[in-house]
Amino acid sequence: MLRDGPAVLGDPAYWPSQNRCLQSTRECVEQLLAAGRLKAVDPEAAAVFLNGAAMNAALWVASSQHPKKVLQQA
Repeated sequence: MLRDGPAVLGDPAYWPSQNRCLQSTRECVEQLLAAGRLKAVDPEAAAVFLNGAAMNAALWVASSQHPKKVLQQA
């Protein structure tokens, strides 16, 4: 689905909710940078990486035989 999804559903990069999520995450990264809580990173790249990690963690939990346990790990 993740590979074929864009052919059916369209490119997620153009989904308004996806863009808002990335914008919000980027803003959080920028705030952490300004507060000196993160080492220097590109805020946009960090937002994309964090979003991808969250999506994969959600898939991991959803497909687990023990979702409550995996949720704590994720």
